[in-house]
Amino acid sequence: MNKEGFLTLRPYQLMCIVCKIGEGAKVDLKDKKLNSIIKAVRKNPNIPMVLKCNTESVYKYQNPGKTQDTKEGGLYGEKQDLDILQKLGLVPGDVRPACELFERLLQNIKSSKGVCGYKKITSDTWKGCVKTESGFYEKGRNRGINAIIPPRSLYERKIAKTNSVKKMLSAKKLYIRPHHLLCAVCFYVRHRKPVSDDNLYEFIDIIRKNPDIPITLVRGCCMVCHPCKYYEPGTNLCIMKIGGGLRDDKKDLDVLQKLGLKFNDTIPARKLYGLIFKKTSSTNPICAYGDGVVSAPEWNICPDSRGAVKFGQAKKLFMKLFKRTQRS
Repeated sequence: MNKEGFLTLRPYQLMCIVCKIGEGAKVDLKDKKLNSIIKAVRKNPNIPMVLKCNTESVYKYQNPGKTQDTKEGGLYGEKQDLDILQKLGLVPGDVRPACELFERLLQNIKSSKGVCGYKKITSDTWKGCVKTESGFYEKGRNRGINAIIPPRSLYERKIAKTNSVKKMLSAKKLYIRPHHLLCAVCFYVRHRKPVSDDNLYEFIDIIRKNPDIPITLVRGCCMVCHPCKYYEPGTNLCIMKIGGGLRDDKKDLDVLQKLGLKFNDTIPARKLYGLIFKKTSSTNPICAYGDGVVSAPEWNICPDSRGAVKFGQAKKLFMKLFKRTQRS
């Protein structure tokens, strides 16, 4: 770990960790460097990882040297590292949160064959790793991200659900991140009962019963998030797939810009949703950037923005919540 608190590693070490897990290792990976990496990642899944490798290109400035070369040789290691980076769509010196980097690895590299070893050995220099044909990497990959970064336990999430809902029900004010206001509309069209992964149902139920309850627009994770399997309580951050948190940050800002609001603004629920439906006719400009183009894995789009939820229908259904309350 460097002085900034980043983990510095060679790309091949990502695959070695998955391979070791596939071989049956759980805590002790039988390698000092790999153990230090996995320990840090499991303690903080969001820890930044810097991928460094030796190259003669313009990226030479980040070369880590030969100290972590494996017994297979430096030339083999150079090719292996660059093969991995090419498959991941990254470059030497790139920095990514650990949870996202491992997700990217599992999605993009399905086998160690052709990366850690070769079908045809052309010379002793290119023998590759003896475990290439073992299937260990493939077994580790099939176990998924949870084998690398254990998720929150079901018990922990149940406790979080109970406690967070209790807090919401007793609150005189709700603290919600801006784009979750749109999530609630889409959710209402598809669900009419609580779910274990978030508090959207409870949020909707509260504003249905008290349409003038103040809502404060906050940065990052909010009252809706606490039971989610992707919520990381230690950092109050979301570790949802690749770029989920980054995409959501942009969606929050897009909602604020669209409504002419800012973080920490507090508005009664009824008035806030009146403003949303006045200013917004579709989720596409916010949840799919307006063009639906996924420019990189970190900039994926919400599936609902592709048309799974029609916003006009959602608007009519959702606003009936407030109308029913007014009549009662």
